[in-house]
Amino acid sequence: MKQEKKLIKQLILLIFLVLAVRLIFLAFFHHQIFLGPSTQFDQAFVALNIHDGEWLKTYKNPPQVVEPSDPSRLIDPENYLISSLELVPYIKEVTGYALFLAFVWKISGAKLWIYAQLAQIIFDVLVAFGLFVLTRKFFGPRPAFFAVLGFGFLFFEARVNVVPYKDIFILYFVLIITFFSSFIFFQKRKALLWFFLICLFTGLGFYFMPSLVLYPFFFIAILLIFKRINLKAGVAYALMGLIVIGLLGMPYWKYVGSHRSNPEIQQPLFWYRFWLGTKIQVFYSTQEERFEDYFKEKIEENGLSLEEICKEEFLEFIKTHPVKYTLNTLKKLSFGTLLVYANAGDCTYDKSWSNYHNLHPQASFMDYARNYPLRILGMILGTLSASVLFPLSFVALIILIREKRWVPAIFFFHIPCYFILLHMFFHYEARYLLGTLPGYLPLIGFLFSKFRMPKRKSEKKSEGKG
Repeated sequence: MKQEKKLIKQLILLIFLVLAVRLIFLAFFHHQIFLGPSTQFDQAFVALNIHDGEWLKTYKNPPQVVEPSDPSRLIDPENYLISSLELVPYIKEVTGYALFLAFVWKISGAKLWIYAQLAQIIFDVLVAFGLFVLTRKFFGPRPAFFAVLGFGFLFFEARVNVVPYKDIFILYFVLIITFFSSFIFFQKRKALLWFFLICLFTGLGFYFMPSLVLYPFFFIAILLIFKRINLKAGVAYALMGLIVIGLLGMPYWKYVGSHRSNPEIQQPLFWYRFWLGTKIQVFYSTQEERFEDYFKEKIEENGLSLEEICKEEFLEFIKTHPVKYTLNTLKKLSFGTLLVYANAGDCTYDKSWSNYHNLHPQASFMDYARNYPLRILGMILGTLSASVLFPLSFVALIILIREKRWVPAIFFFHIPCYFILLHMFFHYEARYLLGTLPGYLPLIGFLFSKFRMPKRKSEKKSEGKG
C-alpha cells in the first residue's frame, strides 16, 4: 500500500515536470514562427473555412500570417486580413490538423493559436501518463518512472509540442497504436480485434501524418519474422489493413483525384520529398528554403510544376547514379540514429543558417555560431536530446536479449526501426521521428532502472543491525 502511494506521488511529480517544461517553452515561443513547417498556415486557412461551413478549401490569395514589423512573430488567425474571399480546393497536404483547429476554435469561441497549443500540452500530459502505464506494464514501476522522466526533458519534443502544427500528432497516434500492437505481439486474446483497431487508428492518423500508413504492414512482417503469427494470419491481417485503411482514406483520395487537373491548385508533394531527401545531406540544417528557391527559377524557365520537375530530376538521378543514391541513402541512417537534427530554441528564418549563408556566402558555420550563440545552444540541446535515444535504446535491447527477454526487446525496438527505415529515403529531422518515442522511452526507462545509487554508510549499518 505504501509503495503504491509512493508511486502515485512520483507520477504526479512527473506529470508536473512534463507540464512545467512545456509551459516554459510555450511562454517563450507561443507567438514565435517555427522555421520547419512551411504549410502550418495552410492548415489555418482550411480550418477557418471549415469553421465557416466550407469544406477543405483555402484562400486563392493567402493573407499576411506574420507581423510586418516583426517577421518572426505569428499573427493569430482571428486577426488575418483577408484580401480576397475567392476560395480554391486544398489538396497539397492532409488536413486532419485543420479539422482539429476548427474544432478547438469552435469550442473556445476564438481563432487563436494559443488554444491549439494548450490542447497539445494537455495531450502531452496524457502521453506522459500513457508512457508510464505502458512501461510499467512490461518493465515495472521503476523503469516507468525513468521513461516519463526522460520524456519530461526531451527538449526537441517540448519545442515541437508548442508549435501549432500537425507533426506532434504522430506521437499521439503511435502511442495508442503501440498499446494495441502489444496485445498481438504478446499473444493475448482477440488479436483480430486489436489489429482492426491498429488499422482504424492508422487510417485516422493518415489524415495527420501519412508516414503512419505503412506501419500495419511493417508490423505484420515483424510478427511473421519472429513467429508471433502464422502465414495464414498474416495474410488475413494484410487484407484487413488494405480494406480498413483503404476505406478510411478513400474520401480524401477521391477528393484529391478530382482536383489534380486544376492548374490553379497547389498539387500534393510526393516526388518533391524524395528529391529533397536526396539533395539535402547536411546535418545542421535542412536548407529547404534554398532548395525551394532553386525550383522557383526552374519553374519560370520551363513552365513545369514543382512536382513534375522533382519527379524528372529524381528519377534521372537514380538512373544515372544508382550506386551513389544507394550509398547516400544508407549513409543517412547515421542521421536517423546518431545525429538527428533538432531544435529546442529560436528557429526563425531570419536567424537560420540558410539565411545567414545567403547573406554571407563566404562565412563558415563557426561564424554563424559566433553570431547566434543562443540559437546554437538550442540546437545542441534539441539535437542531443534526440540523438541519445537510439544508442541508449540499443544498449537496452542488448541487455534484454542477454536476459532472455527478447519479446519486449524486439517489440519496443521495432517501432523506431519503422520510422528510421522509412525516412532514410527522405531527410531526417527529429520532428519527423516523434513516432519513435513510444518505442524508445520504455527501453530507456528499463536501461536507467538498472543503475542503482550506492547506499550510504548509515543505511548499510542499519541493514547490518537488522
